[in-house]
Amino acid sequence: MELKKVIASVAVVAVLSVPAFAAPQSESSFSALQGVDAQALSVEEMQAITGELNANDIAAALTAKAATLDAFPRLQAAVLKLAAFYSTNADAINEVFKKLGVYTP
Repeated sequence: MELKKVIASVAVVAVLSVPAFAAPQSESSFSALQGVDAQALSVEEMQAITGELNANDIAAALTAKAATLDAFPRLQAAVLKLAAFYSTNADAINEVFKKLGVYTP
């Protein structure tokens, strides 16, 4: 079950990181990207803007957020559980990020 969650999370990241392309120009189509000069980002540029994707960074951020939720014990416990999930699965998640070319050490 946990592997399915990791796969689903990675799938969402993959879908959100796919660049948008304009449709071929024709009379029956409309493109909001018409006239835009776009180019793919280099690996270094991708890594520079995806630093928060590192699973260990996500776990640390969630743990820090949980520390501010003392007034909401159930929410705090849920956030800590999510942080533990990322921490426990960091190696597997980071391997997928490496394959996608968005891993940041």
